[in-house]
Amino acid sequence: MTTVTLDLPRQIYQKAAQIAEATKRPIEQVVVEWIRPPIERWGQPQDEALAGLEAMDTPQLTQVALSRTPVEGTKRVRELLHLQEQRELTRAERDEAMHLVEQEDLLTLRKAKAIYLLKQRNALPDELIALVP
Repeated sequence: MTTVTLDLPRQIYQKAAQIAEATKRPIEQVVVEWIRPPIERWGQPQDEALAGLEAMDTPQLTQVALSRTPVEGTKRVRELLHLQEQRELTRAERDEAMHLVEQEDLLTLRKAKAIYLLKQRNALPDELIALVP
């Protein structure tokens, strides 16, 4: 890791400090998350997460659009958040939490793209119509 010294406007520093305190993380970690490009956060191009959606048929896209995060992943994120309220997470726990959140972000991205494609095809199923403005 390379060390960089930044002069931040007071408002930005205060916001970062508030988030760091609320999440019990170093302020440096908060600022790095703000400036790290999304693709690097995921460790893979977001194109990979969206690959093949255009080639899917309507039932396949509907399945993607209706997909949910596995219950185990959601439960584990809650456990880690609860632990974070009690103490500082270990490096491994922080990495695990970040990975789980990144997986949820990728799923959300896939679902949004699937809904977009279904809407373009005028094939949006009834259970999704209420979700789309």
